[in-house]
Amino acid sequence: MKAYAILNQNNLFLSLEELKAIIDSDEVEYYHGVALFNKEPNNVAKRSSLIKYSGRVIAISHDVNEIVKNIKGECFSVDPTVITKEYKSEFLSIYDRIINNIKVSKKCKKMDLIFTEGLIIAGLRVEEKDNESLFKHSKKPYSQSGTLSPDIGRLMVNLSKSRKTILDPFVGTGTILIEAKWLGLNCIGLDVDSKMIEKSLVNLRYFGYECDILRGDATSLPFNNIEAIVTDPPYGRSVSVREGINNLYEGFFYSASNITRTLVFTTDSKLDWRDKLKEVGFNDISIHFIYEHKSLSRAIYVVRKK
Repeated sequence: MKAYAILNQNNLFLSLEELKAIIDSDEVEYYHGVALFNKEPNNVAKRSSLIKYSGRVIAISHDVNEIVKNIKGECFSVDPTVITKEYKSEFLSIYDRIINNIKVSKKCKKMDLIFTEGLIIAGLRVEEKDNESLFKHSKKPYSQSGTLSPDIGRLMVNLSKSRKTILDPFVGTGTILIEAKWLGLNCIGLDVDSKMIEKSLVNLRYFGYECDILRGDATSLPFNNIEAIVTDPPYGRSVSVREGINNLYEGFFYSASNITRTLVFTTDSKLDWRDKLKEVGFNDISIHFIYEHKSLSRAIYVVRKK
């Protein structure tokens, strides 16, 4: 089974990393804007934050004749995608040749016709990104300046590769827990601020979700054997004293290292925590950057113990 995924053009590398995390495999062929993999595409695009859509490959070739041979006479609803504009004129003749050899109807199965790096991919679309749920989650009753968007929250949960449970020890208004629950995971939250706990509980209940949330300090986590920690600690303007940031993060890293092998967190891109993470045993570190606005670019750390 050969499957494909169309990636977000603005965050190609992060899209690819999210795909690898969702399918739990690094065995992915990459062409500009498109990834091919040997697993079922079910529950790939739908659960993702950055993958536009996914499906099963019908035919793949640099030769249009090979594509036509595999689909000739069949009926499809065709959705053409040219990844880079410089290939658009070349694609038009390919598109016409294929359309003239099939039946086209909106009532038939949707076929993605993708052109990238001279490669033609014809595939049956299985899933699309669930934009409706992300939009719905963006309308939670309580929010505040600097709150993670549902897209980033869902992305972080996916990058954790968690299949059962996540812990968010800086729960805030509950964005990460909401996405974890939507993805079908058990969710545990912690916060030192009782007001934030109440807000996160209201937000979760608004969508009919339930998570275990308690008051506590992220530098002294009262848990054991947590599958993954996914969180958005305070940074930037929310913690004005540099020494306070250092103490908070160092204490959190040390406590987290005692209860989990996987930690995904965001921080200001200007802050570098690699040395501190290595000191407490997180020796597999990846950092991804997302531009938010001119006063903030987020760094997403995905760290594990090998």
